[in-house]
Amino acid sequence: MTLNVLLVYYEPAVSGQSTHVLSLARALRQHRVTVVLPEALAALAPDFQQVGARVVLLPLRKVFWSLTTISAFTGLIRQEHFDIVHVHSQEAGLVGRALAYLAGARHILYTPQTIDIRRAGWHWLYALLEVILSVITERIISVNEADRRRLIRWGIPAAKVVAIPNGIDLARFSTPVDPAALRKKLGMSVERPLVMQVGRLSPQKDPFAFVEGARRILERHPEAQFALVGKGPLQEELASRIAALGLSQQVFMAGWQDDAWQLMAAADVITLTSRWEGTPYSLLEAMACAKPVVATAVNGCPEIVLHGETGFLAPAGDLEAWVAGVARLLEQPAQAARMGQRGRQWVEEKFSTDKMGKQIEALYRQVL
Repeated sequence: MTLNVLLVYYEPAVSGQSTHVLSLARALRQHRVTVVLPEALAALAPDFQQVGARVVLLPLRKVFWSLTTISAFTGLIRQEHFDIVHVHSQEAGLVGRALAYLAGARHILYTPQTIDIRRAGWHWLYALLEVILSVITERIISVNEADRRRLIRWGIPAAKVVAIPNGIDLARFSTPVDPAALRKKLGMSVERPLVMQVGRLSPQKDPFAFVEGARRILERHPEAQFALVGKGPLQEELASRIAALGLSQQVFMAGWQDDAWQLMAAADVITLTSRWEGTPYSLLEAMACAKPVVATAVNGCPEIVLHGETGFLAPAGDLEAWVAGVARLLEQPAQAARMGQRGRQWVEEKFSTDKMGKQIEALYRQVL
């Protein structure tokens, strides 16, 4: 039976959540898929259309939707009679689910990607809203098991919460690449070892920890070089910090790169310094490139990184542990290579787009 599915998504900028929704649309291409995107992400529309999805651009906002947006969104649901309305991201989840319910949506599902927020003092209110909205939500898809258990502890019925990890299209990583050419593209040395971090330059990702960690590693390994790939609200402040530390020739800000996932092939080590996460695509993509990783042990990261097998985990805020992990991989390249290969195997086993898509499609049919 062909399903009529509406995917709703909001983010102010392209992120791992964008990758997730696009991956899901691709996995569901045998069904009728409509995707509601914010106008700010109009550049993504051709990608969705290429996998067979219809795109509806609306002037979505973080929380407060205009009357015009509300009318267009609810009108779309009333007109199309979707089998499934699947809302993605916290921001869209808070508004989109309530409006979908009022518009008479038959079955509402929700994937938050992460269940932490930047303003920790308001976390109790966010958790309360999630519990309230779970009443009108048939299933909540947690992208990792740790967050699934947290949602249940908040008071959401266990039967409504299922863990389905994110998946990536491994076929993208099968084409051979030239690491030296990629480094030249970034303006970086071909000979020096490279530590890279890919992600939005925001408080969540804590790029200042990456810079401080780089400073400490360079004291022991002055031959190393570091790259931050991404942009965000901390960009200017971060550049000033790098300059103040005298690291402008060792720590490079590569800015936004359309092919960031491919650039990981140029690195010796991929890292993540996030304060909170979901199931981060940057780690999955690094491991698909057969790169060892060093990440903070937050949310779903311990379910991706097998400590001592595919890389190393460090407690959030424990910069010394993060530095030790990176330094060990730089000092033991043979072990780093083995960890990278094990990481590729682990992603193939558990984190493919095909597996994710089949699990979500099966869930759709279950609620129907």
